[in-house]
Amino acid sequence: MNHAQVRVLVADFVRDVNPDAGADLPTESTWSELGVDSLSLVDLLFKLERELGVSIPDEVLPGITTVGGLMAHVAG
Repeated sequence: MNHAQVRVLVADFVRDVNPDAGADLPTESTWSELGVDSLSLVDLLFKLERELGVSIPDEVLPGITTVGGLMAHVAG
């Protein structure tokens, strides 16, 4: 899975949670800047795990504070 594919999935999810987020998600955007709360972020991680077949351990969640951080972890 490359960064572009992860970015599309993340952008779709963010727009579901916050329709005002727009199409462009700067990689340095934090979840709070995008209107994504902690519960929504957990939902996003479950969706990515299910759709991409990746594992995102609970202990790394606090360190994933931006769109770019999530993309790096998933595509990494």
